[in-house]
Amino acid sequence: MTSQDRSPRLDQRSWGYDPAQVDDFLDRVAAVLHATDARSPTAGHDAAASAPGAGATAVPGCEETGAAAGASSVEGAGTSGAVGESTPATAGSSARVGSRQVRERVFDRGREGYDPAAVDAHLDDLEDELFDREREAFVAEHGVQRWNEHVELLGQLLVGRLNRPRTERFRRPAKHRTAGYSAADVDVLCDRLMEQLRSAPDIDPRLLRGAVFRAAQGQRCYEEQQVDAFLDRAVEFVLAVRGHQTRR
Repeated sequence: MTSQDRSPRLDQRSWGYDPAQVDDFLDRVAAVLHATDARSPTAGHDAAASAPGAGATAVPGCEETGAAAGASSVEGAGTSGAVGESTPATAGSSARVGSRQVRERVFDRGREGYDPAAVDAHLDDLEDELFDREREAFVAEHGVQRWNEHVELLGQLLVGRLNRPRTERFRRPAKHRTAGYSAADVDVLCDRLMEQLRSAPDIDPRLLRGAVFRAAQGQRCYEEQQVDAFLDRAVEFVLAVRGHQTRR
């Protein structure tokens, strides 16, 4: 690792994340964090405007406006505007950077690139920090009750999806030969998540962030976009609940 590298590099035989793309994205995230640090703690409206998709009623991590709109996209996941269909920001893009953009970011691969495990771990920490700031900005502008209502509704929608029968939790691809995520693998993760929601006071977001599913086709798979949208909202819920428990 050279003095200018932001993360450990892999050797010539291994493929890692493109260093230029990673460095550019980390610079953009750092600029957002610096900008929020420079704001007055009492400037709730200005702080909320920095959240992704911010508007008069923006919810952290959601493009939709309104607490209910952000949560309701779970049930309609995979439709227009759902998280799973959004396009990750590309290197050099002028798009706003928030917790959701960090969660969705993907990088090209190349030999001697940055170690993906190290970069992913750093991005998880940045996502946590950005989400906390977005939540604080939202609460400063709209109040704790409005935030709690959003989290409660989001949790209800997630549990509603998890309570569906195994093999029926998500849609199948419209075309029989279209590849998707193994329904069996996704159902195993959903069962583990439901078990933790019932028994654990705090859920580790790594359960969702590190999820990997085998490819399958036809009736043996779920539509990728809908599953991805669900996982995105599940991470949002876990971070929201964890932040609430930390403040108690």
